Amino acid sequence: MKKIWFMRIFLTVIFVAFSTFCFAGPEISTNPMALPPSLAGLPSIAAEPWLQIDPGPGVFLEGPAFDREGNLFVSSIFDSRILKITPDKKVTTIFSKEGLLPDGIAIHKDGRLFLACLTGKLAVINPDGSNPTYIEARHQGKPQSMNDLVFDSNGNFYVTDFTGNIADPTGGVYRFSADLQGVKPVIGHLAMPNGVSLSPEGDVLWVSATSSNRLVRLQLQKDGISLDPFEGTHIPYRFMGAPGGCDSNAVDEKGNLYQSMIFQGRVLILNKTGIPIANVLIPGRDEGKLLRSTNVAFKPGTDEVYLTTSGDGGAWIYKFQGLAKGLKLFSHQ
Repeated sequence: MKKIWFMRIFLTVIFVAFSTFCFAGPEISTNPMALPPSLAGLPSIAAEPWLQIDPGPGVFLEGPAFDREGNLFVSSIFDSRILKITPDKKVTTIFSKEGLLPDGIAIHKDGRLFLACLTGKLAVINPDGSNPTYIEARHQGKPQSMNDLVFDSNGNFYVTDFTGNIADPTGGVYRFSADLQGVKPVIGHLAMPNGVSLSPEGDVLWVSATSSNRLVRLQLQKDGISLDPFEGTHIPYRFMGAPGGCDSNAVDEKGNLYQSMIFQGRVLILNKTGIPIANVLIPGRDEGKLLRSTNVAFKPGTDEVYLTTSGDGGAWIYKFQGLAKGLKLFSHQ
C-alpha cells in the first residue's frame, strides 16, 4: 500500500514538472519595441536627456559633429537648417537653405562644415554658416543622394550614396579627394547605404545599409579606395527589428562601433569584429517616445556620446557614456 501511495506521488510530481517544462515558458511580448532575442541579454546603458531642441514632433535631427571649441552642430533635415549648440547649451540657426535637406555633417580641420544632403548636394560652409559653396565633382553622376560622410587622416572623405533598395541596390560609397576635384567609387550595389565610419587604423570602413538592414565591413588597401583581395567585403552583422533599421554610426578609440537604430529608440554597440556587446536605450522607447534615433557623436577627448533623436516627445539631444574615448577625427588633428 505504501509503495502504491509513493508511486502515485512520484508520478504526480513528474507530471507537474513535465507539464510546466512543456507548456510554461517566458511571457510573450507583443511590444514592437522589444529587443531582438539575441540582444536582450546584453548589458544595457540608459541614455539621458541633455537638451531639448524643439518640443514638437516635426523636427528631424541628424548629423552631430563637434568642433575644436566644443560647439555641437546638428542638422534639421526637413526644414533644411544647420544648428549650432554652444557648450552652455545656447542654440542658434547658423545656416538655412530651403529644399537642401542636409543630413550628415563632417568638420574639416580648418573648421569648415561639409554637409551631405539628401538632394544630392554636397555643401561646404564656414563655422558661422557663411559663404556656402557646392562641390560639383561626381563619378558618372554619383553619388546622387548623400547621407553621411567621414574624413580620413589625409583630408579625403567617404560619402554614402543613399539610393536603391533590396530589389535594386543602386547605392554605394564614394571617396572624394582632398583637393575636392576627384571622386572614385569604393563599393557599389548597396541598398540605401547610410552611416559610414573609419576604424582607428583607417584601414576598415564600416557602412550601414538601411534597406537591407546590414552592416558592411570594407577592408581597404593603402590607396584608401581599393578593397583587400582576400578580406575585402564582409557582412558581419544583420540587424533585426522594424520599422526603420540601421542609420548612422561612430567609432571609439578601441574600434567599437556605435550603431544608431532609427525608429527604434536605441543604439547597438558592436566590437571591432562586428559582434554586439551592449545596448543603449532611450527611456520611454517602449511607449513609442523619441524613436527617431539617427546618429551619434563623441565629445572630443572623452567617452561622452551625444545622440540625436526625435519623434513623440520632441527633438532632443541625449547623452550616454561610451565604452572608451571617441576616435580622434580629422577635425581635431
